[in-house]
Order: sequence, then C-alpha cells, then structure tokens
Amino acid sequence: MITSEKQIVMKNWWRSLDIATKLNIPIQLMLIIVLSFAHLWVMGNFKTEVLNGAKKRATATADGIINGMNMLMVTRMISDPDNRRLLIKKMGASEHMKEVRIIRAKQVQDQFGAGLPEEQIVDDLDNRAISSKQIQFKLEDTGSSPSLRTVVPFITSTNFRGTNCLSCHHVKSGSVNGAASITIDMTEDFSTIRRTRNELWVGQILLQLLMFFATQSLIRRFIRPLTSLQSTMEAMQATGSAEQFVPVNVNKNNRDEIGQLTGAFNQMSEALFHSEKSMKLATAIYQSNADAIIVTDENNLITDVNPAFTWLTGYTPEEVFGKNPGIMQSGLHDEKFYRQMWKKICDEDHWQGEIWDKRRDGSLYAKLTNIIALRNSDGSVYRYVAQFSDITEKKQKDELIHWQANYDPLTNLPNRRLFHDRLGQAIKLADRKKLALSLFYIDLDHFKKINDSLGHANGDALLMEAGQRINSCVRETDTVARLGGDEFTVILPELSNTAQTKRIAEEIVRKLALPFFFVNDETEYHISASIGIALYPDDAKDQNDLIKCADHAMYLAKTAGRNGFRYFSESAK
Repeated sequence: MITSEKQIVMKNWWRSLDIATKLNIPIQLMLIIVLSFAHLWVMGNFKTEVLNGAKKRATATADGIINGMNMLMVTRMISDPDNRRLLIKKMGASEHMKEVRIIRAKQVQDQFGAGLPEEQIVDDLDNRAISSKQIQFKLEDTGSSPSLRTVVPFITSTNFRGTNCLSCHHVKSGSVNGAASITIDMTEDFSTIRRTRNELWVGQILLQLLMFFATQSLIRRFIRPLTSLQSTMEAMQATGSAEQFVPVNVNKNNRDEIGQLTGAFNQMSEALFHSEKSMKLATAIYQSNADAIIVTDENNLITDVNPAFTWLTGYTPEEVFGKNPGIMQSGLHDEKFYRQMWKKICDEDHWQGEIWDKRRDGSLYAKLTNIIALRNSDGSVYRYVAQFSDITEKKQKDELIHWQANYDPLTNLPNRRLFHDRLGQAIKLADRKKLALSLFYIDLDHFKKINDSLGHANGDALLMEAGQRINSCVRETDTVARLGGDEFTVILPELSNTAQTKRIAEEIVRKLALPFFFVNDETEYHISASIGIALYPDDAKDQNDLIKCADHAMYLAKTAGRNGFRYFSESAK
C-alpha cells in the first residue's frame, strides 16, 4: 500500500515537470553514470600507477640490499652479524622506508647456521617468495598508516652480477638462498590518491551542475517554439475561441521536427481562426436570417431551427426537435408531389419550389422552399438544410393582379384579355385533336332601357345575374366571358357534333328570357338574348376572323327579331 502511494506521488511529481526538465533528467542520469565510470576508471589507473611506482621503489631498495649482501660476501664480511645489521640500518634509513630486513633460507641455515632472529621467515609472504622464486607484494591499507610490503628472493647463480654464488654456497644454481623484505610507508601516496579522488568528485559535481544548466538552457532554447505553442493553445482553450491566436514565431530556415510542428500548428490555427470567423458570420446570418431554416439529420429528423422558423410557423425548437418536418404538411399536395421532390433531392442534392404547409395554429400558408443535401466525404448524407419564406401574401397579390388583369370585376367572368387567350388555346387544341369548336357572341336585348330607367346599380345586378345564367348552361370545360357592356361570349371547345352547340344556345336563350327581379321590387323585368354562332374551322381559319363571324351572326339574330340565335353562313357575308 505504501509502495503504491509512493508510486502515485512519483507519477504526479513526474507529470508536474515541464518538458525541458523531463528531457534533462535522463540526460543528467546518463551523464552521472558515464562520468562516474570515467571517475572510477581514472582513479583505478591512478592508484595502479601509484602502486606500481611504490613497487618499483621497493624492488629497487631490495635490489640494493642484495647488492650490498653480495659485496659483503665478496669481501668476506658477511659472516659478521654486525655488518649485516649495519647494512640493513643504512638501507632502512631511506625516506618512507618503514621496515627493511633480510631473510635466510633453510639451505643457508643448514650451511652457515640459523643467523640472527630478525633473519628468520616470519609469515606466509616470506614462504611464498622463497618457494615460488617470485617477487611478492602485499598492500596493507587498513588503519591510519597504509604500507606496501615487498619480498624479493635471492636466487643463486654462477654469474650473479659478476659473482659466482656457488663458490661459497654449496647449493644448486637457481635455488633461493634467501630474500629481502622491504616495507614502504604509503601514507603520503594514499593521501595523494584521496586528494585526487576528492578533487575529481568536486570537479565531477561542478561539471555535472554546469552540464545540467547548459543542457537545460539548450533544451529550453530548442523547445521555445513548443512553449509558445503551449501558451497559445492554453489561451485558445481558456477562451474557447481561436480569436486569441497569435502565430508562433519560428525561423523559416528551421526544418527540424519542432520547426515543422510549429509551422503546421500556425497553418492549422490560422485556418481555424478564419474558419471560426466564417462560422460566426454564418451563425449570425443563420440566426438573423428573415427566412426560416430547418436542419435535419440523415433520417430527416429535425436537429436545429433558426428564430425565423418559430416566428413563421409558430413552433418552438423544443416542439420540433427529433421530429419529421412532415408534421407541418397541409394535405394539399399528394404523395406523387413529395416523391418527385425527394427524387430530385437524392439525385441532384437540391430542390426548389413552392409548398403549402400548415402552421401550429392550423392556418395554411404558401412558402418558397430551397432544400439542399450535405454529404460526407464517403457520399453518405450528413444533413438536409431547408430554407423557406412565406409567400402567401405575395401569391394573394399575384392572384389579385392576375384576376384584375383577366377577370371582369362585376361578373367575375373572364374579361376580353383572358377571352382572347382562352380562344387562342381552344383553336390550338382543335387543330391538335381535329375537333370543331363553337364561338357564341351574345348581346342582351333591351338592357339599355332597364339600365337607364332603373339605374346603374340595378343594371349591374342584371348583368351579374345574366352572367350566372349563361354560365349555368355550359360545361366545365367551356368558357363564358364578358367583353364589356351587355356583350358576352361563350367558347365551346372539343365539339364532336353541332347538336351540342344548338342545345346550349337554346338553353341560354331560354334562361335569359326568364323574368329578372331586383331588391325591394317585385316587378318582373324581361330581356332577351341575340346570339351569333361561328364554327371553327368551317367559318374561319383564325381567331380574329372567327370573332368577326360570330359578331356578324349576332347582328343577323337581332335583325331576325332578337330572342334567338343564328349561325354564320357564307351567304350572309
């Protein structure tokens, strides 16, 4: 549990460090390891050199003792113990010499006696030197007075530095007569080693500190763009906007990873900055747009609407979110209309047209709608966006203008302009289907008398009633028009026989001959109708001639006594 808590503390500490320190710590650890190994290697070599120097001094001293013993032997002075002690004393008087003694081997003891007490073998080092015929070394660095003891064997020879050892010693050549033991005081040498080691440690620590700060500075210099990048990102994160974006300064010649990263960040942030500006502009336009906007998902379920939508339809966003826009359908369009609309959207990602929809209060309105499909990179639908405006008033105005331009305001029948248009269409239809059409030119008899005697109001009432009676005598496909005054026309297209023409003409004459009554007046008033009939294409080949023929036939009917109809004939021209 404690270990786990320590690990958590260490992880939190490590996470709290900046990137420069995180990079510097492993570098410094590696430097500590490398410098420590270098330190140990240098100190090892230095200590070895010091010891080798001590060994050389000890060996040289032992060699001097052997030479001195050899001189005593040549001068026959070696048998006197005092001479040997004097030699040892003189040799031991050298600086740093701790102990000097000679060792008598057993073969010498057997020939010349045991010798002095200090000339005896005292330890295993003496035995190894004599038995192995090799120089032996022993370093004693315990305590306050370290020393190096060296034991050098005396090996007999027939020519040992010009002297034949066998002339006095009855031993084999190459055997060991004894040894010289030299103990050197290593206090000063070890003091030098310790001082050098301490100096190296101090130097390493100073170098380590210098390397730490130098490396830290170098790393910070390299990651300075990253620090600026971090500050910029934190500012952008704090505000939740790219408005705080300031390009991170980077040397254009810097092509390393940090330079490339910083350049990429600048480009990305600049693109984000401009994109955010565009998005804010788009949002402002979206929110303030006078047109209603609906956004739906790929399943055509509403995900967003703008304020104009609520103002236009009466629905709040909460009432429509997650629902299909079909909840606003007016019922005036059939399934075929919507099927064709969606086919165009799916095929071309766009549709524009007029739709009648229903508001929340149930009232109907016309809207001009523009629908687009937004797709993902793989071609799948991401969103549908519909923008529409209320054109109900405009359509009403357009209809009023159209009605005023094409209909008689008194009788609500087509006027002269629309009459000519309908007649032209009927002639084209007759040519296409090879069927005849009839044109009636109707003039009301005795209308002027009633209009003058009873007033224009009653005259207008009579004209309205006359128009309704004429209209009740024809088919839905026929056209009844008022040209002006008391003149009316009837267009009968797609006639298969002339009997239909006669029947309708007779019915019009009959109904117009019925009495007329006015408000607050029970008096019966009578008029009649004179009708001229022209047939296409028998009587005329174009519109103007056909009207003239019907008009001429109407005058024939008046001449014949009114209250009837006459056909145009060539003989009557």
